[in-house]
Amino acid sequence: MPTKTHYLNDSQTEIVTITWGLFYRKFELLYNGQSLGQVPNLNKEPNGTRYPLPDGRVLTARLIRSQGLQELELLLDGQPLPGSATHPRERLKQAWYTLLFVGGLNIVLGAAAGWYKLPALERLGLGWESIIVGVIFLVLGWLGYTRRSILALTTALALFVLDSLLTLGGFFIEGRGPGLGGLFIRFFFGVMIFRGIKGAKQLRDEQKAAATE
Repeated sequence: MPTKTHYLNDSQTEIVTITWGLFYRKFELLYNGQSLGQVPNLNKEPNGTRYPLPDGRVLTARLIRSQGLQELELLLDGQPLPGSATHPRERLKQAWYTLLFVGGLNIVLGAAAGWYKLPALERLGLGWESIIVGVIFLVLGWLGYTRRSILALTTALALFVLDSLLTLGGFFIEGRGPGLGGLFIRFFFGVMIFRGIKGAKQLRDEQKAAATE
């Protein structure tokens, strides 16, 4: 069964562990090793399930649909739990990992297409210029992650969409359609970057609010 661990404090003495089965069945939440309850199927709990903690705080777990994809939302007194999927820092980190993967893949495949003249890669429009595109993705992703740059992530998303459209155009010019798997992966990557933009904006807003207090 999948298991994830989160911490409620910086000293990591308050440990929250969640486990679940296929399609979020037998969803269970444990606090410092003690079970706070199990839900037979979290998908059948549209409002989520609440887990009161001994000190009066409340953990909430629910499945939400965002940008067409399902994700697990964990809240502590209504705020995203650090390290959980909907926390802005986690969304920003996932956007960086996505751009790291996309940039690295462009560099590797571009180099392979340039050095070995592989027809399959050349038909996808890969070549030496793909290395430049890959480096741009890496730079934009790093700036977005380390500086919480909304501009860098937005530029990366626009470049990714443009690259996807050009790739799809190449398929149609050759008279063949792209695979559904490839389309889904590109959609998933685009959503990850978009969520990173939202995460960066939220973190900047929180920083500004803290500075004015």
